Amino acid sequence: MSPLYAGAARVKLDPPAGLAMLGYGNRVGRNAGVHDDLAAQALVLRGGADGAGNAKVAIVGVDVLALGARIADDIRARVAAGTDIPADSILVCATHTHSAPAFNIFATPLADAKPAEGRNLEWERALPAKIADAIVQANKNLEPATLRAATAPFTLGINRRLMRPQRQIQIAANRSGPADATAQVLGAYRADGTPIAFLMNYPCHGVVLCEDNLLYSRDWPGFAMDEIEGASGSAGGPRPISIFLQGATGNIDPRSRGNFEVAEQHGRAMGRGALDALEHAPSIANSAIAARRIVLNLKLKDFSDDLALARDCAAQTQASLDNHRGGDGYQLKRLRDHHAQSRAALVALEALEEQNRRDRRVDLAHCELATAITVVTVGDLAIVGIPGELFVELGLALKANPYFTKTLVAGYCNDLIGYIPTRAAYPEGGYEVDTARVAAGSGEAMVGTALSALAAIRA
Repeated sequence: MSPLYAGAARVKLDPPAGLAMLGYGNRVGRNAGVHDDLAAQALVLRGGADGAGNAKVAIVGVDVLALGARIADDIRARVAAGTDIPADSILVCATHTHSAPAFNIFATPLADAKPAEGRNLEWERALPAKIADAIVQANKNLEPATLRAATAPFTLGINRRLMRPQRQIQIAANRSGPADATAQVLGAYRADGTPIAFLMNYPCHGVVLCEDNLLYSRDWPGFAMDEIEGASGSAGGPRPISIFLQGATGNIDPRSRGNFEVAEQHGRAMGRGALDALEHAPSIANSAIAARRIVLNLKLKDFSDDLALARDCAAQTQASLDNHRGGDGYQLKRLRDHHAQSRAALVALEALEEQNRRDRRVDLAHCELATAITVVTVGDLAIVGIPGELFVELGLALKANPYFTKTLVAGYCNDLIGYIPTRAAYPEGGYEVDTARVAAGSGEAMVGTALSALAAIRA
């Protein structure tokens, strides 16, 4: 068995109290305190074999809603400058908790930026360095290790695209829709058998906690991390570090939602199941490490027809209001409601159009968005980093690849391009499709690219 080295570290994010919170558009109120600490948890692996297999990779799970490419690139550049870990071998992954502070997820504020309501720009400027420091510390902590990988049954996630009788999609539990019923887990162990770190992966939005929660929290994944760390740590020994990687969760919500008690119930169940599965898993015999970052240029959706229609609707409902002569009765209320609906639809489309105009990743001449996927392999284990919210059907296709025994799909990785639905979902519409920026077929193209990379690494 080729030697392998592993190191892990955790750095607390410590967002100030009282900030606005991300994750729910209809949340009322600002943060009221901390339920459980938000942090960056990092794992660094180094192959011990001579030649190409003697490589390093770093995986960091960050307890925030998301991180855009500019912030992820900053983190990766800081780590590459301070270590021998190549920037292209670093996966910066948000856990996608909806109980995290508000900040600009796409860019770090400049030194002369004006104060922003509900935010702390000083904390935002310090965030990339904190996340990078977790990886740098993990790299310093490298020690000889063995790896074990396992699959555990887990069924918290449920499909959330329910087709109504009018052929409209609503966000609600669809018990007959596709979902993932297994969690993936990787364990790194010292020669004496004590754990260094755990890497857990499962697709399910961090929304057990609802809009009424005003406490910072990792949501249900945090309890999974606490459970596996606490149950496996030896008395008096160092507590292992656990990293959670959110999966292909674009159309997956928890089947149970509510309060911290519900989140703890499900999170601890996952942690126990993952630890039990690892106890019976064999060691990964081949520790050769490889990493590839593959740039993609994805076609954007064409909004022109929808925008023209939305503008016409808004103009017509405005004209109806202007021509109303019937006083303040029900007819006026009805006309105002019609116009409000037309305006809301128009504003949403114009926001997407404006986002494309302002996005540095977008080539308007070719109607394309530039992003990347990152593929990491360790022996028979693969991790595919996806820059957004991939639909679970596409994640399952990646997990079923014939090239690697186990494949983890890491969403919200090194970028955020929004929802990545299946081609079949586009004609159905619904929230995820309506707010997606990439064109139909982008998800399938991304999966095909990842599968080709996995095949090439395995060849």
